[in-house]
Amino acid sequence: MKVSRSAPRKARIEMVPLIDSFFLLLAFFVSSALSMSILVGLPVELPALSHTVKLEPKDLRVLTVARDGALELDGRPLALEDVAARLAADPRAEGLRVAVRADRSVPAGRLLEVLGAVRGAGVHQVGLVTVIRDP
Repeated sequence: MKVSRSAPRKARIEMVPLIDSFFLLLAFFVSSALSMSILVGLPVELPALSHTVKLEPKDLRVLTVARDGALELDGRPLALEDVAARLAADPRAEGLRVAVRADRSVPAGRLLEVLGAVRGAGVHQVGLVTVIRDP
């Protein structure tokens, strides 16, 4: 009996699973690289309160006052004289909200100067950032 043989099939390399694997590796390395970024800011020791309200980050600018009186707006250093101009130049100035992160050892006079500069920019929604104290 004669058996007919068909032409042998060529070996194929499937590309779809290979591409999927590369995309998964790329996503893993990008996410791990972003999680390793170092955030640099002023060291601030926040005061603790028992009653606080959580702020949503939408349309919120963060003004940090360090122990030595240095200021940062959203992580960028600035002088007290520039606070009002920088906040007034914000395109969302109408409904802008500012959260002031002040170190617990900042003198009340310096904090009032900062709050006055914020109010001078026309910002009416100002909050002080604290940590929650355990009862």
